[in-house]
Amino acid sequence: MRSTHSRHLVKAAILVDSAMIVLSFVIAYFFRFMFGLPTNLGIPPISDYWHALWGIIPVYLWLFHEAGLYQPSRHMRRIEEIFLVIKVVTYAIVLLMAATFFYREFSYSRLYLVFMWLFSCIFISVGRYALIQWGYWRRLRKKDMTEVLLIGLNRNTRDLIQWMKNNPHYGQKPVGILVKSVEDIGKHVEDVPILGLHEHWETFIEKLQPDQVVLLDEQFSREKITDLVAACEDAFIDFKMGADIYGLIASNVGVEYVSHIPLLGFRSLPLDDPWNRFLKRIFDFCVAGIMTLAFLPIGMVIAILIKLGDGGPVFYFQERMGRDGKVFRLIKFRTMRINAEQETGPVWAKPEDERRTPTGEILRRWNLDEFPQLLNVLAGNMSLVGPRPERPHFVDKFREHVPRYMARHKVKSGVTGWAQVHGLRGDTSIEERIKYDLYYMEHWSLLLDIEILVMTLFAFKNAY
Repeated sequence: MRSTHSRHLVKAAILVDSAMIVLSFVIAYFFRFMFGLPTNLGIPPISDYWHALWGIIPVYLWLFHEAGLYQPSRHMRRIEEIFLVIKVVTYAIVLLMAATFFYREFSYSRLYLVFMWLFSCIFISVGRYALIQWGYWRRLRKKDMTEVLLIGLNRNTRDLIQWMKNNPHYGQKPVGILVKSVEDIGKHVEDVPILGLHEHWETFIEKLQPDQVVLLDEQFSREKITDLVAACEDAFIDFKMGADIYGLIASNVGVEYVSHIPLLGFRSLPLDDPWNRFLKRIFDFCVAGIMTLAFLPIGMVIAILIKLGDGGPVFYFQERMGRDGKVFRLIKFRTMRINAEQETGPVWAKPEDERRTPTGEILRRWNLDEFPQLLNVLAGNMSLVGPRPERPHFVDKFREHVPRYMARHKVKSGVTGWAQVHGLRGDTSIEERIKYDLYYMEHWSLLLDIEILVMTLFAFKNAY
């Protein structure tokens, strides 16, 4: 069964991690005492250090478990997993180093622990990468696949099927769809057959024996959901329900128990943590400062071209709404004619916009008009990466019609964002943009910020 294979994968991960810890331990010993700095106490026998493994391995494995590195069904990119390994190894070494101050029966070398950190990061990451590649290889050869039965036909169904098709290395295979309309039976969605009506789910579960059932139909009653969950548990089938059924559009939905009552709600965001906000602010200030100095000569040339174009102002200031609904003045290079919205009022930019100046067209095409916003970043009004800020006029319109639109204002607005690097800018779907913004907020890390900044260099879709 699939669950048995998942347990085998977890056991394999634990064994590989343990082997890499021992290998790191041995190599760190030789680098410290055979090739490293001399010690006044001579070279201690490796047996004195060998006993420490009884404490080192459990600390490592416990922290790995707490970080979710032994969850069999996680969908984590390889680079994210490696960075998480480095983060957890760092915690482990800090914890072990602190323990040496209290353990006085033997004096362990602090430099040895530094070498232990270095080689642990390298070898455990290599072991993890090899294990991930082995799993990918098996799934791409159609082994260890999770067969998924989908109940409900809507945009989420299509998006989920497309994701499964585009990411076969995660090993999820849609085997069929159940719908509520007789007319849809026999059709296909991305080559996945529509098998029958969702009211006959019990028959199809018994017939297909899928590994997982995903409910995406918002019309299912509480009684039907209860019966479906019970049937899946009885047949040892994994059950999932789309969190977006009720317009939540979130991946960080969690359950909190008060007494015996489970309460559904949103988990705190990574940037709710003051430490993460501090790290992001330091990163923004340093990178924005370097970019401002590097861009200054090009900025001066752009300013001269704008001024020579029509004699108007170089910069354009506009009110935008940022974190916690606070309004600030955003600064850009002016790309439109003077008083461009005097007749039309606030409107979206569009392809072949007649309001653009010749210089402005080039600046927008290459995203150069956004660079003065580095000053907003340095001032603390914005971040390098985050949901793009919108004008209060549009915010008032969207907040009434787009679910969770105002949730994007829980973090600082960004010069660029996860939605923008995927082409969702200008006059594009607000609903889709919100999904990308919320994904960013729920999965924030400095690594993701760096990835988005790099992607921005090549993101020219809908730049008008």
